[in-house]
Amino acid sequence: MFDLSDFDLPGAVAEQLEKTLAKMASSVLDANALEKLADFQQQHRIQQGVYQIIFENRVVYVGKAVDARDRLDQHLRKLRGRLNMDLSRIHFRCLLLHGNWSTSANEGLLIAHYKTRGEANWNSSGFGAKDVGKERDGTEPNWFDRQFPINSDFRCDGIKDRMTVQVLFQSLKEPLPFTFRFKLTPDQGARVVDLAEVKRSAAALIGRALVVLGPEWQVTQFPSHIIVYREHRVYPHGRVLPAG
Repeated sequence: MFDLSDFDLPGAVAEQLEKTLAKMASSVLDANALEKLADFQQQHRIQQGVYQIIFENRVVYVGKAVDARDRLDQHLRKLRGRLNMDLSRIHFRCLLLHGNWSTSANEGLLIAHYKTRGEANWNSSGFGAKDVGKERDGTEPNWFDRQFPINSDFRCDGIKDRMTVQVLFQSLKEPLPFTFRFKLTPDQGARVVDLAEVKRSAAALIGRALVVLGPEWQVTQFPSHIIVYREHRVYPHGRVLPAG
């Protein structure tokens, strides 16, 4: 008359998704492949899905996103600004999901499914994290940031020869593939920087702005981000960049 079902629907869905993804061909994670994914999404009118990131023929990250193409683009952008990273070895698979499948797909269970096989080691490593926030600037960097630190010499095109500090910093903040944080008053931001002979790299441009801001300012580079504040502070996991 009474019974109890112990069928694990979320677990079964995670296992089925893993099997389906394993049968799919992978593609290099680049702008061209993501454009094709965007076309596929538009064709089927579905944005949500699950995906794998594959590095050196191993699944290193799995995720679920409301817009899979947008989330993969965020990952690619982050990877472009990292040292020790060969983008030609980064591949991905993406499986779009209809609404009923998307509701049943549990990202945590999917990650756990891969971790039991020794994969998905970029999950919970800091790879998918956003800005850690100022209060965590003094904490130890995560595994991913230690192994693949940011490239502070990342090339920054489109920077004019004369700009205010505020405009320069805002012009850098959006295109940089890592977090760039600063705090300026209107007066400080209005100071003009001569960039005519400055190398178009993040470190060089920010370093020149430091000359204009004055010696009471400091630029600190961490494995995951760069900050500019009016301070003189020693961070255990950061290094001070010179003015230039």
